[in-house]
Amino acid sequence: MIEKSLSVLAIFLFSFNCFSQQTNSFEAVFTDIQFTIDGYLDEAEWQRAPVVTDFIQDEPEEGKPSVRRTEVRVLFGKNDLYIGAKMHDDPENIEQNLGRRDEYNRADWFMVSIDSYYNQKTAYTFAVNAAGVQFDGQQDDNKKLVSFNMNPMLPMGLDPSWDAIWFSEVKLGDDGWTAEIRIPYSMLRYSGSELQSWGIHFTRRIPNRGEVSEWPYIPRNERGNLVSSYGAITGIKDLDPRRSILVRPYVLTGLDVFEDKNRPGNSDHKWKYGAGADLKVGLGPNIMLDATISPDFGQVEADPAVLNLTAFETFFTEKRPFFLEGADIFKFGIGSSRLFYSRRLGASEPIIAAAKLSGHSKKGLSFGLLGTTTGDDFNPTNNYGVLRANQTIGLYSSAGGIATYYYSPSEKGTGWQSITGGVDWDLRFNQNKYGFEGIFAFSDRNSLEPGRKNEDGFMSAVVLRKRQGVIDGHLTVLMFSENYNPNDLGWISYEQNWYQLWTNLSYKIKQGKPFGNFQRATLNMHYSRRLSYLENYDMGGGANISSTFVTKNFRTFSVGTNFNDLLGGYDLWETRGLGIWAKPASIGFSGDFSSDNRKNWKVMPGVSVRMDNRKGSEYSAGLQSEFNTGTRLSFQANIWGNWEVNTTAWASNESFLSENSTWKIGNRSLSPDQLEYSDFAEFDDKGQLAEILADVDEYSPDHYYLPVFGQRDTRSLDLVLRGSLTFTNKFSLQLYTQFFVAKGIYDNFSIMTDPDHMADFSAYPKRRDFNYKNLQSNFVARWEYRPGSTIYFVWSHSRNKRDDMNPLAPWGESVYEQSLGGQLSDLFRIFPGNSFMIKIDYALF
Repeated sequence: MIEKSLSVLAIFLFSFNCFSQQTNSFEAVFTDIQFTIDGYLDEAEWQRAPVVTDFIQDEPEEGKPSVRRTEVRVLFGKNDLYIGAKMHDDPENIEQNLGRRDEYNRADWFMVSIDSYYNQKTAYTFAVNAAGVQFDGQQDDNKKLVSFNMNPMLPMGLDPSWDAIWFSEVKLGDDGWTAEIRIPYSMLRYSGSELQSWGIHFTRRIPNRGEVSEWPYIPRNERGNLVSSYGAITGIKDLDPRRSILVRPYVLTGLDVFEDKNRPGNSDHKWKYGAGADLKVGLGPNIMLDATISPDFGQVEADPAVLNLTAFETFFTEKRPFFLEGADIFKFGIGSSRLFYSRRLGASEPIIAAAKLSGHSKKGLSFGLLGTTTGDDFNPTNNYGVLRANQTIGLYSSAGGIATYYYSPSEKGTGWQSITGGVDWDLRFNQNKYGFEGIFAFSDRNSLEPGRKNEDGFMSAVVLRKRQGVIDGHLTVLMFSENYNPNDLGWISYEQNWYQLWTNLSYKIKQGKPFGNFQRATLNMHYSRRLSYLENYDMGGGANISSTFVTKNFRTFSVGTNFNDLLGGYDLWETRGLGIWAKPASIGFSGDFSSDNRKNWKVMPGVSVRMDNRKGSEYSAGLQSEFNTGTRLSFQANIWGNWEVNTTAWASNESFLSENSTWKIGNRSLSPDQLEYSDFAEFDDKGQLAEILADVDEYSPDHYYLPVFGQRDTRSLDLVLRGSLTFTNKFSLQLYTQFFVAKGIYDNFSIMTDPDHMADFSAYPKRRDFNYKNLQSNFVARWEYRPGSTIYFVWSHSRNKRDDMNPLAPWGESVYEQSLGGQLSDLFRIFPGNSFMIKIDYALF
C-alpha cells in the first residue's frame, strides 16, 4: 500500500534525480573453495581475482595518490564473501595497537563498506587493524547529520553499535601487512535477485603519517550522500546462503552489597541469578527477526552524573546492544524531539521480553516493527509498540511514516494510554545538491484514570537544505502545538507551544583545500528566532558564529561567539507552570584546541564564558586527554569545571497565606489547594508582602501562589577516567570512573509579580542551597572465547549523597560553604554500594 501511494511521487522525482553511471567498478570472481582464514593470501584462488589499487588520499593531501600502495581482491562463494588486502609499508612504521572490539583506535586499519542492497543509501562496514582488532557498523546516509560516536576518524552516519559475526586474520610481513576477511552472507541484506551488483568502498588508515586513503576517491565537497559514490562490484550471482539463525542464551550470577537501612553504617547483601536469551532469525535475504527474553545489560556502562537545574528531563544516550543494533530504522524526529526514545523501555521496571522485525523489500521499502513488555517478576505492566516504514524514491529521496503505542493500566502502571504517529520525507534534487525535507507528527494521550485531562497535539517542520559544495546549510521552520507530548515512548524537552525559524550556513574556506599553514578551515553561522504557538509571545532568539581551523600538523583550533535574546524574549517554562518570564540577554565566547591526532597522546582543552545583562555570568573550562602507552594500554582523562555567578534563576513556587495582618508560607513548595492549614508556617515578612502582592490576583481567598527567583552561584567539577588494557584482540579489561561534585547557593530573592517585573523579597525565609557528591565506577573484564560468545566479569561501585538545606531551618552556615577538598573527602565517607556479576553467553549459529 505504501509503495503504491508513493509511486506518483517517485515518477515526479525521477525527472529531478540524475542517476550517475558508476565508473569505478570491477567484476566479482566466484570460488567454490571455503578458505581457511589465516591472513596469508597464499591460496591460488586469490590470483584469479582482479586487483583494486590506485587509492587516493582524503588526508592529508586530498586528491593525491596514496604514498603507500594498497591492493585489494574480492571473491564470492555460495555462502560467504572473501576480501584479501595487502597494505605495503615499512614494518617499522606499522602500528599494531590492540583494543577491544569496535574500538577504532590509533593503529593501521583496513576498512570495507558494502552496499549489498545497492540502494545507495546504506552500507555495512567491516574493518580490521594491524593487530587483528575487529570493527563493524552500519552506514546510513539518511542519518548523515547524526553522529553516533565521538570519533572524528569515522564518517558521520556510521553506527558502530551493529555487531556481526565474521572472520578475519592479519599477518605482518617484510613489505607490509595483509588482512584476510570472510563475511557470511547471513550478516548482509540483499535483494535476492539472480544477478546482482553491490556498492563497495575501501579505506586505509596510516596513522604514522596521518594518511587516510580510499577507493574510489570521493571529494569532500561531494560527500552529501557518501554511499551513492561507492564503487561497484558486479556479476554476483547464484548465491545460496545458509539460513541465518543465531541463538545466544546467557546465564549470570551476582552479588549486591549495600548499606543496611535498619543498621546504618553496616552492610547487607543480596545474591542475584538470571538467565535469558537473544534470538536472531533471517527470514530470507532481507528480513531479520530479533528477540530477547529477560535481557540483562549489567556489562553496560552506567549513566554519568549531571547537575540539571532546568525545567526539563536529562537526556541519556542508549547504550544497550539490543536497542542500539538496527536503531536507524526507528529514528523519527527533528532536533531533540523524537517519537521513539528507547531509554523509556525498562526505565522504571525490568524488560520481560522484546522483539523487532526489520528488513527491506525489493522495491526499496525499509520497515521496522518493535514490541516490548516490561514488569516486575514477569508480571506485565507496560506495553510498548513501534512501527516504522520508509520508501526509497529514486536515487536519493525517501518518504515514510511511523506509529507508536503505549499502554500502562492504572492498577499497575501510570494510567495512561498514548498513540503517536507521523510522516516524514527527504526529497533531493540536482544530483543530491539540494533537498526539501519535512515532518508532521501527532500525539494522542488518554488518561485511564478519572479527573485527568487528555492531551493531544501535533508538530510539523519543513527544511530547505543545500547539501553539498563550498557552502552548505539549511533553512528550517518548526511548529509545536501546546499539548504535543510523545514522552510516554518518545522524547521532547522544550518542544511545546512554539514556532521557530532556524537557519545555519557552513562555508569551506578556500573550497576546503589547504592554504598557508592550514590543512582546511570552515566558517559556521547560525540564527534562530521563536514565537509561542498560542499567544505569539516573543521567545527570543540567538545567533552564533564559529570557525574551525586544522593546521598542516593536524592541530585543530575552534573559536566561537554567540548572542542570545539581545532583542528580548520570554521563557515559557522557567516558572514551572506559573507564566512566562522575561529572560536576560546574554553574550558568550568559546574556544577549543586539539593536538595532533597522529600522536600517541592527545590533549583537548576548552573554555567558554557567558555574561548577561543582569550581572550574571558563567564560566567553563576543561581538558580532555588521551594516551596510548604501547600497543596494549590506553588511557583517557577528562576534567571539566563550571562556575555560575549571580545567575538569575527560578528557586521555587511558593504559597502564601494572609491572616490577621500576618503572613504564612507553605512548609512545602506546593500550590494552596495541595496544602492543609497546618502546612503553613508564620514568618516575618518585614512588611514586604503586602506591598508586593497589592496588585497581584489571589489564587484563592487570602492565598497567593507565585514564583520566587534568586541569584544563584554554583560550582561543579566533573572528572572522568577511562582505561583499557588489552591482552589479545579477544580479551580486554576496561575501567570507567567518574568523580562528580556540585554545590549551589541562592541569594537576593525576588518574587515575579508579572513577566517583566521582579519585586525584592529579602524576607524570603527558605533556603535552597545544595551540595551533591557522586562517585561511580565500572570495571569490566571481557573475553570473547569463541565468535559471538563472551564471558563478562563486572564490578560496579557507587557512592552518592545530596545535602539539601532544610528550607525553614534557621539561617546559619550553608552546605555551599564546604570546600572542594571537603566534598571529595566526604565522598569517601559515604557508605559504598558494590555489585559483582559474572555473565556468560554462548552463540549458536
